[in-house]
Amino acid sequence: MAKSERILNLRVRYYQDSTPPDIPCREENFIRREIPMSLPVNQTALVLVDMWNIHFIESWIERAREVTESVIVPALNAAREAGLAIVHAPSPEVARKYHQFAKLKPPSPEPEPDWPPAEFRRRRGIYAAYRGPRHQPPGIECHMRRIGMDENLDISPAIKVLDDDYVVATGQQLHELCKERGILHLIYVGFAANWCLLGRDYGMRAMARRGYNVILIREATTGVEFPDTLPRLLVTEMAVREVEQQLGFTVSLDDFIAACRRAASS
Repeated sequence: MAKSERILNLRVRYYQDSTPPDIPCREENFIRREIPMSLPVNQTALVLVDMWNIHFIESWIERAREVTESVIVPALNAAREAGLAIVHAPSPEVARKYHQFAKLKPPSPEPEPDWPPAEFRRRRGIYAAYRGPRHQPPGIECHMRRIGMDENLDISPAIKVLDDDYVVATGQQLHELCKERGILHLIYVGFAANWCLLGRDYGMRAMARRGYNVILIREATTGVEFPDTLPRLLVTEMAVREVEQQLGFTVSLDDFIAACRRAASS
């Protein structure tokens, strides 16, 4: 069978806020469900979001490195074997370091909004008091300087960016690549679950709004937790639930790898 005819047969999970007709539609009755889903390989891409080598939150980057090595690298290898398009979305400043980025049309500049005023949007001058949480005391700059984040930020050394891969800086670039390649299904891995994976313009929320079928390999991410959520990784769990309830679906690592191997051998 030709590569273009290969099928990725997954079992995906979702969390519907509804019940069968004979069960009261109450929150305590909501359950996760699974369904089979078949994705044509030539219409599917693996998207790796913000697979960074360093971060100013020490405990989080330790966890992310473990997830990268034990989960994402095997998923990436399986996706390559099956023939999926591989798309790295590592943030604009990192994307420009890679020659694969030059294969794509440069991202269009965002038009300057006419409201709120520029000084207010940038929290400068008389508006400095309204700076966001990261810019309130004690700030994060000291930790970013300590690791040289501006100079040293890159894709994790565990992730190999091959010549045939794609590197995008924006959601518009990802959309244009998908349009050119006929890609409809985006399988996501990367970080952080509650930040960039969901919120970037190439993340799951934005691409779901554009109409793509988005699927998360649920072991292939971790969120930035709080002291009280860290023991059970509850922030990560809530990010997974947002995907399953509002955006699309999730799939287990084992199921994804098995499906890739079946597709590769077909």
